[in-house]
Amino acid sequence: MVAADVEMSDTPAKAVAPAAEKASAAPPTAESILAEVKRNVATIDKAVSAKDMRLLSRVLRGTTRVRHGVAPAVLASLVRSHVMDSDAKKEALAALTALPSPASTSDADVGMDVGADVGTDAPSSPCTPESGAYLLLLAVMLTVDHRKNAGGSALAVRVADALVAHLSQLNRRTLDALSARAFFFYARAHELAGSHAAIRPQLLVAYRSATLRRDVATQATVLNALLRNYISFRLYDQADKLLSRAPFPETRSNNQLARHLFYVARVKAVQLDYSEALTCLQQAARKAPQKGALGFRTHVAVMAVVVQLLTGDIPDRSTFRVQEAPMREALAPYLRLTAAVRVGDMSAFVDTVEQCGASFDADGTRSLIGRLRHNVLKTGLRKLSASYSRISLADVAERLLLPSAAEAEAVVAKAIRDGVTEATIDHEGGWMRSTDVGDVYGGPEPSDAYHTRVTFCLNIYNEAVRALRFADGAAEEESVEALRARLKEEQELAQAIADGEVDDEDDGDDY
Repeated sequence: MVAADVEMSDTPAKAVAPAAEKASAAPPTAESILAEVKRNVATIDKAVSAKDMRLLSRVLRGTTRVRHGVAPAVLASLVRSHVMDSDAKKEALAALTALPSPASTSDADVGMDVGADVGTDAPSSPCTPESGAYLLLLAVMLTVDHRKNAGGSALAVRVADALVAHLSQLNRRTLDALSARAFFFYARAHELAGSHAAIRPQLLVAYRSATLRRDVATQATVLNALLRNYISFRLYDQADKLLSRAPFPETRSNNQLARHLFYVARVKAVQLDYSEALTCLQQAARKAPQKGALGFRTHVAVMAVVVQLLTGDIPDRSTFRVQEAPMREALAPYLRLTAAVRVGDMSAFVDTVEQCGASFDADGTRSLIGRLRHNVLKTGLRKLSASYSRISLADVAERLLLPSAAEAEAVVAKAIRDGVTEATIDHEGGWMRSTDVGDVYGGPEPSDAYHTRVTFCLNIYNEAVRALRFADGAAEEESVEALRARLKEEQELAQAIADGEVDDEDDGDDY
């Protein structure tokens, strides 16, 4: 972490800290949001003229706060005065006019304040295409947020389509970050409206164009949108082909990487590659924001529990003891499922699937949970083999809820072949006889496992040594002003990452 007090000051830190905390905790007002939007527009124009895209990234990091605070009437006035004439501007103005105004602000006050502010500071000519795209992007966000109103989804689709078409006509590298956000909300708006199957060709064209232009931000966003589109329609073979032929760019944001790892885990889990899926889910949980993005973190935790059960392991109890109440409520059915799999109780497993089937369907884990039936049978059969030296196949079928003794015999035979239990089958008498297990420490298995762990630790040590980098002593020293500017930007970025605001396109419930 970068130190908070970069510049020297005569004011004591103890006196400044409470005032800063109080100011940061105060909710933003309509005037402050309007001033911030206008300041962001000026910052984007400055970033384009100076060719410094770090300023644009700083503006986009605060989009979440502006998105939830700006009023539709205020944004409509800004769009009317700052954005160049285009179809996207007409659609945005029509949508913003149709959206309801906040109850806390009257229409007369909003119109008077906006007219005064915009009229005095509005430029004689429209601003740069980048600042106009930023205002249009805010309009798309507002229509997506008001999708539950009458016709809200249709308005969001129209504005998103117009914005994507407008940006496709402007071949400017300074629009890459804004174009990536626009394509995210383009896919999100169509998904909410139920028309996301029709945009698949457009996304493929956008991915090809972004790859040819080396637009890394749009390339990563569109690739994730395509994977999400395929997974929503259960087209896992197409998603796997896309993953094999379309590599994910190396320089990308953490949030896009977390989404990509989650989608890869979904595909790998369906294709029975549980170890790779579990690794991707663990990396996605580490890359996701620790504050915010509750919906995404909940989906990752749910999938991690199911995949870990499919690998044969039992999740730790602390996995279900989370602080957030919505996540703890979402994990409650999977806690019951884990308890049934751990003890091999087939009746509890069937009851959990029947009672919590709606939750499993909503999470998209119903088909994976159906595969856990074999794990429950193996655990139950292992317990029966350890408890009884001889038990009839009819009793095995009754305890494991199998339809007949013949199917119980087939299950026992498969378990013996897979090495799940040490037993023999008496076909004539209809019995399963357990055999004594030999000394497991007498063979080479313990030494092989120990050798594997030692090799893993040594590889980690060697990679850490190779990753060491030393500063070049001949490098030129930074000036005091450049050092202060760099430290301030790193501090803002670290704070944004801690708050979960970096590249936070969605509303937290999307994954």
